[in-house]
Amino acid sequence: MRNLAVAGFLVFMFLVPARAFGFAEKSGACSGDCRSCHTLKPSEAQNILSSFNPNLKVVSVEKAGVGGLWQVTFEFGGKKNIVYVDFEKKHLIQGTVIDIKTKENITETRVSDLNKVDVSKIPLKDALVLGNPKAPLKVIVFDDPV
Repeated sequence: MRNLAVAGFLVFMFLVPARAFGFAEKSGACSGDCRSCHTLKPSEAQNILSSFNPNLKVVSVEKAGVGGLWQVTFEFGGKKNIVYVDFEKKHLIQGTVIDIKTKENITETRVSDLNKVDVSKIPLKDALVLGNPKAPLKVIVFDDPV
């Protein structure tokens, strides 16, 4: 009986695949580091997003800080925003990614950086200046007097 148990164990060890079933290769799938073989070109991302709204313009595609996702930056109505596309290009994710450890809203931080205004490019030669024009901090207010 003991020999039967040992033989059964050995058969199990040699006949069971080395990989877990959840990570077994599918036809067309790669193995190893997914980021090394999966790509998403801006033109592909444009095709994906255009199916939702043809007026969206893809600005860039980067690997997201989250495994298995691409971060796609797009512009719509003069504002830049972010969506995520999975490596299989089957899912589009619109939402917030938060780093659990630091509690940082990664999506919000990136969107804020994308939409920052470079105040050095704002023409101020005809501006109404209140206070010291050489002050280290300035507040710029836009108003329509009409």
